[in-house]
Amino acid sequence: MKNTGIVRKIDELGRIVLPKELRRSLNIATGDDFQIILDDEKIILERYSKLKNYNDELIKITKCFSSILNYKIYIVINNKALGIDDEVNSGIMKIIQERKFFVNNHEERLNILMNTIDEGKSVIQPIVIDSDLLGAIIIVGKDKIENIVNTSKIINNIIKSNILN
Repeated sequence: MKNTGIVRKIDELGRIVLPKELRRSLNIATGDDFQIILDDEKIILERYSKLKNYNDELIKITKCFSSILNYKIYIVINNKALGIDDEVNSGIMKIIQERKFFVNNHEERLNILMNTIDEGKSVIQPIVIDSDLLGAIIIVGKDKIENIVNTSKIINNIIKSNILN
């Protein structure tokens, strides 16, 4: 573990404020869920995601669609692409945090992940359940944009109906 050197007092309601610089560097937004873990004398705050419990199933779904359709498909949870040890580009994270369906109908080189370049048209589909932003589906392909959009909607429906219920 890394010591940040930041010291904060607990207020009369038991709250601690996380500094803005720390929230910005870790992409922590207002309303993000955290679970509290006790480890001996340590209190650990860890991002909570309903999707994290379904990593293996989500990876299988994306691999299935990717192999059939020849798309690059990323499931993003807490600013990381599932199954890939790489963070999502900060510009892409801003689009995801806006919770809007994003379509790029132009074939171009894209920097979705920090260390990866993809090429094609792209769709970013936020995964929102009960007004909670759980993550996003990002698809890059050279197919008709309508097909890419439909694929993202199908994957989103699979996640919502089968995995989270």
